[in-house]
Amino acid sequence: MADRIGNKRRYITGFDGLRAIAVIGVIIFHLWPNVMTGGWLGVPLFFVLSGYLITDILIQEFEKTGTIRFGSFYLRRVKRLYPALVVMLLATATAIAFFARPLLYNLRAILVTNLTYVYNLWATVNGDSYFEQWGSASPFTHLWSLSIEGQFYLVWPLIVWLLLKLKVPRVRVAQGLMGLALISALLMAIYYNPTNINRAYYGTDTRLFALLIGTALAFVWPSAKLNGRAKRQTRRLLNLAGFLAMAMLVFLFFTLNGEWAGTYYGVMFLASLDIAVIIGVTAHPATVFSHWLNNRLLNYIGTRSYSIYLYQLPVFVFIDIWTKHNHHLAIGLWKIVLVLILAELSYQFIEKVFKRYYGVENIFNFDSVRIYTAFVMMMAVMATSGVLTPQASGPKPTTKLEQRLKQNKKLLAAQNAKALSAQQAGKKATSQTEETSSQSASTAKGAISIAGGATSAVARKYNLTDTQYQAVKSKTVTAIGDSVLLDAGPSLQELMPSTVVDGQVGRQPNEAVTLVQQMAAKGTLAQNLLMVIGTNGAISPAQVQTVMAAAGSQRQVYWVGVAADRAWISGNNSVLLAAQKKYANLHLIDWPDAAKAHPEWLGPDKVHPNVQGSIQYTSLIAQKIAEN
Repeated sequence: MADRIGNKRRYITGFDGLRAIAVIGVIIFHLWPNVMTGGWLGVPLFFVLSGYLITDILIQEFEKTGTIRFGSFYLRRVKRLYPALVVMLLATATAIAFFARPLLYNLRAILVTNLTYVYNLWATVNGDSYFEQWGSASPFTHLWSLSIEGQFYLVWPLIVWLLLKLKVPRVRVAQGLMGLALISALLMAIYYNPTNINRAYYGTDTRLFALLIGTALAFVWPSAKLNGRAKRQTRRLLNLAGFLAMAMLVFLFFTLNGEWAGTYYGVMFLASLDIAVIIGVTAHPATVFSHWLNNRLLNYIGTRSYSIYLYQLPVFVFIDIWTKHNHHLAIGLWKIVLVLILAELSYQFIEKVFKRYYGVENIFNFDSVRIYTAFVMMMAVMATSGVLTPQASGPKPTTKLEQRLKQNKKLLAAQNAKALSAQQAGKKATSQTEETSSQSASTAKGAISIAGGATSAVARKYNLTDTQYQAVKSKTVTAIGDSVLLDAGPSLQELMPSTVVDGQVGRQPNEAVTLVQQMAAKGTLAQNLLMVIGTNGAISPAQVQTVMAAAGSQRQVYWVGVAADRAWISGNNSVLLAAQKKYANLHLIDWPDAAKAHPEWLGPDKVHPNVQGSIQYTSLIAQKIAEN
């Protein structure tokens, strides 16, 4: 980065390479989250890098001029960030108005909050989860990070100027900044809520630690003081630290799930410290990282990383809509190509144009800026057709599916209490003497059985023989899953009244695994465990292994295969098929083949069973349970 601050500052080779790594990680995460689970760490990489660079620039300016020219700094930031953002927002709003009207909801608020750099604050309450993979995915979700950076750019120059003016020792400043970073990380842990991570993930206070780590590094590791002729021992130590830190970052890119509780209880903070080591090593001109990360390909991507970041999600969302979520590899590669084309256009005709523009006084003599202004005005007129629609002023209305799931959750909660009571009665019976056990078991059966005359009717409804029905009706089951389980839960409890159903919209596999462990530790897992998970994210063999270990060899575990049109679904079903061969008490229920043969069993989203489908879904589960 080479901002103009009086005398020309040293260009830090390798930083464009770090920007390239950051944006590549984010893109792969958005395209193939099952391939690069932690690719979202590209955002903390951007944060730490921005904190370091901006602080380094401000310190050097103060040292050379005795002050910080705030007007010049803000003008540089506005030219660097605002024009490309405005064009992307208007272009996306126009595309929504003409080609994707279901995305109109909340459009006004989204545009206004992004233009004023408070979108992340709005998103903590109103936005989709950054890890949400279903529903009407927003093409603006990724912009939360730009708002945090915009807020940082607004106040940080004043703070740096004051600290330097007061001549506070640099080491003391760095220590204070790291203290504030720790407080920010603590706030992330406090605000973390596994059912809604938006407050912890999008909050300025909870994400500030990455920027603060970068600023602290700049005070104790200024680029202008780094000597390219360092001693051999120093170079070796720096290179070793860089290799270890980079290896850790690559490992986290492929393994760190953004919805794990541990991520918010310190792992993201530690990852940001690891990133700071990489940045510090790369900033030193004597290290191999300064040279290895300085190559033509990485520099090309790095210099265009801002525009690439801007356009990636709009392109991905629109192509998913138009191709009906076709996740073929070729589609993914075409998405990347289109993003690169749009980013190149943005870089050449917007970013570079405004980089050459230095004053307000000659705006009307600057041909490129006048052309740009006319172009933006034309897009603004087209975008207005969407912004002024009634839908753009409010949130998306609740769908019939959402209403049904909400109603089901209430019904399930009431029945869960009865089912849990019946399960506990059955457990109590097994701990008594044989005679007492026989009486208690009879009582427990009476508590959970359906009235005698209803037996054949219920069996017929779920396409079961009387033998199958008798085998399953008194089974004790713990069912854990996502919204698909919520959808089918009432049917499961009608057929097997002693079933405790714990379903949650948007639940990720790691959440379900944690819940199984917690219930096993409390002794509340029934003799039969039903897993309905994998719709919202990738299932790993390690997660299946954890579930099976928590369940133990004496329980029967039933896992429903996943039917949906997302990239990770086939991988999930393959993992489950392989696990079924490994564990004798794991039984896979083949819902994908049934749904493929009977698409009429699925609702409009082609994921959740409709009323008829819920009956068939429950029937498949019951038939498998009856076999054991």
